[in-house]
Amino acid sequence: MTDLAPAKRSAGIFGHHPLRSIRARLLGRMLMLVGLTLASITGAESFILTARLNERVDRELAHDVDAFRSFATESAGGAGPVPGGVRALFLSYLQGHIPEHGQTLITLVDGRPFRRSAEEPPARLDIDRALMARAAAVRTPSYADAHSAAGSVRYVAVPVAVADDPARGVLVIATFTQQERGHINESIRTQIYLGLGAVLLSACVGWIFSTRIVAPLRILRDTARSIHESDITRRIPVQDRDEIGQLATTFNDMLDRLDDASSTKRQFMNDVGHELRTPVTIALSQLETLSDDPAARSRTVAVVTDELHRMHRMAEELLMLAKARRPDALRPEDLSLSELIEEVYVKAAALAERRWLLDFVEDPHRDTLHADRQLLTQAMIQLAQNAAQHTAEHARIWIGGRAEADAVELWVKDTGHGIPLADQRRIFERFTRAEESRGRTGAGLGLAIVKAIAEAHHGRIEVDSAPGQGATFTLRIPRADPADPKTKKSPKNPRQTP
Repeated sequence: MTDLAPAKRSAGIFGHHPLRSIRARLLGRMLMLVGLTLASITGAESFILTARLNERVDRELAHDVDAFRSFATESAGGAGPVPGGVRALFLSYLQGHIPEHGQTLITLVDGRPFRRSAEEPPARLDIDRALMARAAAVRTPSYADAHSAAGSVRYVAVPVAVADDPARGVLVIATFTQQERGHINESIRTQIYLGLGAVLLSACVGWIFSTRIVAPLRILRDTARSIHESDITRRIPVQDRDEIGQLATTFNDMLDRLDDASSTKRQFMNDVGHELRTPVTIALSQLETLSDDPAARSRTVAVVTDELHRMHRMAEELLMLAKARRPDALRPEDLSLSELIEEVYVKAAALAERRWLLDFVEDPHRDTLHADRQLLTQAMIQLAQNAAQHTAEHARIWIGGRAEADAVELWVKDTGHGIPLADQRRIFERFTRAEESRGRTGAGLGLAIVKAIAEAHHGRIEVDSAPGQGATFTLRIPRADPADPKTKKSPKNPRQTP
C-alpha cells in the first residue's frame, strides 16, 4: 500500500532539529575543515620525523659498515686473504668493536647465527628465526625494519666473503629505535591533544560567530512568520552589507512592494465600496418602484442608465488609479518633449470649444525625456479636461512645458475662477472636490490619477492659483539623462496658436 501521508519537511533554520540548522551545518563544515587540516599537519609531521630518524640511523649504520670494511681490509693485510677465514674475521671484529648504546652486532655463517656482541641488547634478535633467515638471504647490503620484544629495530645486513674460505657470512648491525620513535609518538600525541583543544576552542568560537551570522536569517524567519495580510509593516534591520545583508535588503524591498500592493488593494476596495454604493442604491430604488406608466418607465430607465454610465466611468477611473500606483505601471521610453506637448495640444483641442494655446520653451539639447508616453499624455489630458470644465466657452487655456538640467515641467494653465488656498492642498485626494466643484471629473478622481502618475515617475504635481485668477497645474518629473551643465538655457520663445 502506498503511504499518502505527506513527508516531513527538513526543519533547517525554519524547524527545531538542531543538527539540520544552518548554524550546525556551518559549524560542522568549519570543524571538519579544521580537523582535516590538523590531521594533515600531524600526519605530515609524523612522516617527516620518522623519515629523518630513519635517515639518521641509516647514516650511522652506513658508517658502521664502512668501519667493518676498513677493519676487514686491515685484517687481510691489503688484498690478501684473512687468516682463519670468515669466523676468525667476525671474532676479531666483535672483540675489538664496542657497539653504541641501543645497538647490537650479530654474525651469521652459512645461514646460522655465529656470534653476537658481548653487550646485552634490549632484545635478543639472534633467536628470531624469521629475521635471521631474511638477513642470511641478502646478496647486497640491505637496510630494513623489524619488530622485536623491545620495539622497532632498524638494521643493515652485509654479506661477507673471505678469499680461500667457502663459508658465507653475514654481518647484521641493528639499532633499536623504539626510544626515538617513542619520543616521536609522544610529540605526535601532544600535538593531537593540542589539536583537539584547538578544535574544541574553534567549536565554541565558531558557535558564537555562526550565531551572529545566522541571526539575520532568524530575524528573516520570524518576520516572515509574523507577516499576514493585515500587517506587513515589520522590516529586518540591515547591519552589514554582506550577502546576508543584501538578502535582508531584498526582503525589505519585497515587503515594501507587498505593502504598496496591499495598500492599493485596500484603497481600491474602499473606493469601490464608497463610491459605487450610491449609484447602485439609486438604480435599485428606481427599479423597485418601476411604474407601469410609459412616461414614468422612460424616466426610470433614463435615471438607471445615467447611473450605470456613472458607475462605468468610476470603475474605469478607479482601475486607472490603482494601475498608476503599481510598481510595474511604467513603460518608459525615450521621448521628445516638444513632440509630446504638441501631441497633447492636438488631443486637448478636441475636448471643448476653448482657445487652446501652445506654450513651451524649445531647447534641442534638452528635448529628450525618458518616461511613459501613454501615462504622461493621460495626465496632461486629464488636466486639460479639468481646465475645460471650469472655464467659459472660448476661454484661453495654455498647454506647455520646458526642460531643465535635472527635471522637466509640463503645465496646463487656464483663466477660470481659480481655487481657494484652503482647497489647494486636498484637491489631489480621492473623491475630494473643491468649492464650486473645481477638480471634479467624474467621481472626483481625475487629479488623484494625475498625482499617482507623477509619483510613479518619482515626480510631483503642483498647483498655483487664486480665486478669480485661474489655475496653473504643473507636472514636474526628473530627467533620466540631465543635459550638460555647461549648456545655457535658451531664451524663452513661446509659440501661441489660436
